[in-house]
Amino acid sequence: MIKLVLSDMDNTIVPLGVGEVSDRMRAAIHACLDAGVRFAPATGRDPDGLERFFHGDEACYATMLASNSKVITLDGRLVREVFLDTDDVRRVCELLEPEPDVFCLFRTGDTDYAYGSNDVDYGDLADIFGPDVHVTDELPSGNVIALTVAHEISPERQEEVRRMVEDACPGLECLAPALGVFDVMPRGWNKASGMRVLMDEMGIAAEEVCVFGDSENDLPLLAACPNSVTVANALPAAAAVARHHIGACADDAVADALLDIAAAAATGGMPAFMCP
Repeated sequence: MIKLVLSDMDNTIVPLGVGEVSDRMRAAIHACLDAGVRFAPATGRDPDGLERFFHGDEACYATMLASNSKVITLDGRLVREVFLDTDDVRRVCELLEPEPDVFCLFRTGDTDYAYGSNDVDYGDLADIFGPDVHVTDELPSGNVIALTVAHEISPERQEEVRRMVEDACPGLECLAPALGVFDVMPRGWNKASGMRVLMDEMGIAAEEVCVFGDSENDLPLLAACPNSVTVANALPAAAAVARHHIGACADDAVADALLDIAAAAATGGMPAFMCP
């Protein structure tokens, strides 16, 4: 029986650029909760962003792996926070500042900042990263919970920038959740790490967890869970790792799967889409 569902957000349960999940998705999440199955968004989004995406419906994100598992809660209780090394963050910002069409987004406290190239059009930030990003020419100080590199460069150039960051800061690694961005993470800490924290807190096994994803930053999570699922629009690398495959994000396929999980929980069985 599934007792915990972890799901990526962008391009998994909500199309990238769409500011909120559908009413049907929220209803499916509540069906799981009512059946005793916890639901947790597993996302690079911060907790404030989740409030916006779920219409302020706190039940949908009371348990969460936010900021790529650097903020972990269970039933509204903070379980773990993981901060980036401030010197590493400053080094990345300094390294990328001269790069055209590249900038850094970092979060300290509950505030998001954009720092970097003057060639970048910051006007579109709100559409992707939310309405409250502050453009700054000050390097970060204090605890940094998230660092994202956003760019308007070719995939080949992105790989060069990724190598630059990882060579300059061996304690960091870069994972791309979508075209045009990559998240900078403490090396070895990812969504799978957060899953293990929640499993320990709940006293459950990996076989009692179901995970949904679509992209590169979901690969560790998909690989770590036997009940791994990708949507039809997933990147080939993610689809190759997943054990199960469903319809597209745009068709609310994860909502269908959640309703299946909720129905199966009522009988103590496994959902139909996981059965041969």
